[in-house]
Amino acid sequence: MAEATTAATSITRRFRPQLSFAPLRIRGYRLLFAAELISVFGDAFHTVALPFLVYQFGGGARDLGLLVAGYGLCRLVTTPLGGVFSDRIGPWPVMLISDLIRVLFTAGIVVVAVTGAGGMVAVAVLVAGTGLGAGLFQPAAYAITPRLLPAEQLQAGNGLHSTATFAAGMIGPGAAGLVVIALSPAVAFGVDAVTFAVSAACLAMIGGVGRAAAMPVAAATGGGAAPTPEPADGTPPAGPEIGFWQLLRESALLRTVLLVTATANLTVGGMVRVGLPSLNNDDFAAGAGGLGGLLAAFTAGSLVGGLCSAGVAGLPRRGSTAMISGLVLGVAVALVPFAGYLGAVVALSVAGLASTVTNVLVITIVQQSTAPHLLGRVMSAIVFAALSLFPLSTIAAGLVAEAYGSTAIFLATAAALLAAFGYGCARRELRQR
Repeated sequence: MAEATTAATSITRRFRPQLSFAPLRIRGYRLLFAAELISVFGDAFHTVALPFLVYQFGGGARDLGLLVAGYGLCRLVTTPLGGVFSDRIGPWPVMLISDLIRVLFTAGIVVVAVTGAGGMVAVAVLVAGTGLGAGLFQPAAYAITPRLLPAEQLQAGNGLHSTATFAAGMIGPGAAGLVVIALSPAVAFGVDAVTFAVSAACLAMIGGVGRAAAMPVAAATGGGAAPTPEPADGTPPAGPEIGFWQLLRESALLRTVLLVTATANLTVGGMVRVGLPSLNNDDFAAGAGGLGGLLAAFTAGSLVGGLCSAGVAGLPRRGSTAMISGLVLGVAVALVPFAGYLGAVVALSVAGLASTVTNVLVITIVQQSTAPHLLGRVMSAIVFAALSLFPLSTIAAGLVAEAYGSTAIFLATAAALLAAFGYGCARRELRQR
């Protein structure tokens, strides 16, 4: 009996969440963490200031929609390039180039906002330029993290990254709003440009560790490539010269992750950008403050999810945990339109937590299962799968909301999420990781 109690206690301690800040003790990761934190904080200034700049030039909702769509399309175009360049020249210089591009174009927006030169056309070109830089950054950030951290700290590092992202996402919009109101959109864009410059400085300070991590694997290993880890489905490991398309053909894990990612994100963008505002205004009648509360609830849940992901170590099967968490996300989304305002706040908090846990675990699985010389392209493929349907999702959500109401958007999103993660649970190559 005593032995059984001891064993149970050992298991409980093994899987008890214990927040780990160990990755922050590593200089290279600490600087990367700071760079991404300040960069995301600056993104909020862009998001908040852009509508006011459009109105300053006499534009309206249609012009704003076109600018946001242009930004999204440019980001989508360069996302695969971010992966390719990360594998060719290394993720560290790609991230530096991305930040410098965004410094340049954001500074250009400041000049246009102050002088009026070029008007809306110039703003559109410059906003599109910032989208090009943004698309390069994320795949490189995912690719460099495993090179800065030991394998046992990778999940904690990914969790801390998510936590920082959502913390900055909570604080940034409020600060940006105050700057726009008290000063001007031009000043807000100036703050955004400064944050990109600080991010670039942090990346430059990574120094020798960053340069080593930036080296293509062939150069770092004397001409060879690191061997590809054996896939979970039992297929033999590929040879050292394997390319991305061969990996895609041979890796059931990668194909499953891409399909689950694309399906899960099929309608999420439309739900957040169209469905939630519509539900807030038409069903809850909660006004702008109410919408802010709903968005803050999801963000707060996501922040907690990042902390939980960073603190849970020793999971025997991350894939199963990730898929079950995804199913919880689907159920929470389905409850949002039926729970009243306070119930929706709770449901969105649970959805944010579950979403982040799923994302962190899946990203960690992929990072640890991919040869370093392919990691940039693999991560860019996942980011592309998540973002590619966003424009169509928002358009479809607007049509559905007008025809059937916002509840239909949440039910469609929940159905897509449950289908995606249910499929993931059924796939051995993901479930058993």
